[in-house]
Amino acid sequence: MVEQTDFDMYGRKIFFLNPAYAIKKDIISSLRKKEYEVYIIESFRDAKNLLRKNPDSVLFINIDAQLSIGAWFNFLRSFDKEESLKTIQATVISEKIKPNEIELFSKFSDSENSVIDFSDGIEKVSERIQNILTKTNAKGRRQYIRANLMHDKDAALFWNHGSKMHQLKLFDLSSVGMAVKIPAGLESLIIAKNYILQDVTLRLGTKQVVTEAVVFAVKKTEQGTIWVLLLAPQTSAAVKDEIRQYVFKTIEDKMILSINEERKDDTDYAQMDYYNFAAKTKSKSKPSTFSSQPGHNFS
Repeated sequence: MVEQTDFDMYGRKIFFLNPAYAIKKDIISSLRKKEYEVYIIESFRDAKNLLRKNPDSVLFINIDAQLSIGAWFNFLRSFDKEESLKTIQATVISEKIKPNEIELFSKFSDSENSVIDFSDGIEKVSERIQNILTKTNAKGRRQYIRANLMHDKDAALFWNHGSKMHQLKLFDLSSVGMAVKIPAGLESLIIAKNYILQDVTLRLGTKQVVTEAVVFAVKKTEQGTIWVLLLAPQTSAAVKDEIRQYVFKTIEDKMILSINEERKDDTDYAQMDYYNFAAKTKSKSKPSTFSSQPGHNFS
């Protein structure tokens, strides 16, 4: 488990499992603009493999598709069979959930945020999600999400200087700046802090953006000379959005790639008995008969 001091510094990873369109469009994009480390898991069959590699994460699950209400309940209750999954702080989100179903999910939770419905609209959903992220210190002290591009052949920086165009290797990238390795042909240039690089083109996959950058630092390393660049203050929001989209696509692709060799979850959650047992329980408080069974990992 990650130590609390690491949460303070780096925050937590945030996963949205099977998110509805409104969540993707309005909430996830907004959180990414705030530089939260947000990932999308499209299928529940990939969820556990990813979460096992990322304990202590925050999970939001859309329970309106892929599985039945009962199967989703069983899916979540199964987390307590594994130490790494016990650490996941989960909240279910639904547009269709009924009051008795909200009660059922809440019955095995110590938090008032175990279920988020759409009864008060998307703005209230966003507010409740933000409250959970604040409470769990999901942001930490990290200001910007950064993608490592050292092995990315689809990303590069081109700088027109004088009559020549120079290609610089991108080491990493965020929505505010980047680190680049300069080619040997630029070693003779006297470049210091606050030097302005004009006419800079970033190639990010199939897209290109043009901007200016300011040298924040010059570092001599074993790999060569590294320039740490900050985007110029006048850089447009559109350019920053393009860069941010590439950053998140890169880290999300790497996340999915990390489980490519893992067997997909083929459990039939509809056949588990947790939901049927819980539905027969009359009391709102947690029954003592469940204390030794999985299922109290809701946020």
